[in-house]
Amino acid sequence: MRITSLLTLLVFSSASAAEPDLPAAARANLELNLRWMLDHERAAAKAERPKPAPRVGVWADAGVWHTGAKSIVSALEAEGIACRVLDKSRLTEEGLKELDAIVLPGGWAPHQWGAAGKDGLTAIGAYVERGGRCVGICAGAYLLSKTVKYDGAEYPYPVGLFDGIAEGPVKGLKPYPEMGSARLKITPAGEKRGLAALGKAECAYGGGPFFHKGTGTSVLATYPDGSAAAISRIVGKGELLLLGVHPERFPDSKDVDPPPKGAGAILKAILLLEKPK
Repeated sequence: MRITSLLTLLVFSSASAAEPDLPAAARANLELNLRWMLDHERAAAKAERPKPAPRVGVWADAGVWHTGAKSIVSALEAEGIACRVLDKSRLTEEGLKELDAIVLPGGWAPHQWGAAGKDGLTAIGAYVERGGRCVGICAGAYLLSKTVKYDGAEYPYPVGLFDGIAEGPVKGLKPYPEMGSARLKITPAGEKRGLAALGKAECAYGGGPFFHKGTGTSVLATYPDGSAAAISRIVGKGELLLLGVHPERFPDSKDVDPPPKGAGAILKAILLLEKPK
C-alpha cells in the first residue's frame, strides 16, 4: 500500500488512533510512526537502485516507541537487511507471509494490544505457527506472553505465544519511566546462536520483563540477578524470541541518536539472518 498525500496520512492517522482515551503523548508518538513509515517508503521509491524485497517487518503503530522501532530498521538496513514498517493495515496473514521475520518493539504494551486488535494478534500467531520468526522487545515481549506481571499486579494477555509469565520491572534495574541499562550474561544456548556481542553491549533497559514458568523455552541470556532476560521458544513450525532489554539503543542515548554500532549484527544474530551477498 502506498500513501501519497498528507491528507491521506491525516485520515489514516486518525483511524489508527481510534482506540479510546489514547493519551496525547501516545497520539504524538503514533503520528511520528506513521510519518516515518511514509518517509521510509518514499525514500525506497526514490532510490537510484531498487531495494531488495523486505525481509523483516517492524511493527510501528500506536503504543510502539518510535525511537526504538526506527533504530531497529536503521540498524538492520545498515547490514543490508531490507525492512517493511508495519501499521495495523499490514498486520494480516497476507501482509506478513512473505517476511522472514517480524519484530514487535518496545513501548506501551496495552496500547500495542489495542492497536493490533484481535485480527492483528491472530495474524501474528498464525504467522509464527506456519513457520515465521517473531521477536518481541520489552513491551513487545509483554504483548506476546500469556501472563504479564508488573509491580505485583497480574494481567492476562491474549496472544500467549510464550505460555509463561513476563514479569517486570527487574529488581536492581531502573523502573519505567526512567531509562537505565543492563549488561546481560549470555548462556551457552545464546553463545551457540551467535549472541556473544550482546553480552558485551550495555543495552538500554526501560521496565522490560524477565521470563519464567513457560514450557519449551531456551534461555539465551540472563540479567545480573540470574533471571531470564532473553528466551526462545518453538511455536508450531516457527520460533518466538523475547528480550527484556533494548539491543537497538544505548542506555543514555538521545532520541535523535543513531542506533549503537554493532546493533545490526546483534539483531541479525537474534533473527538468524545473513547479510545478502
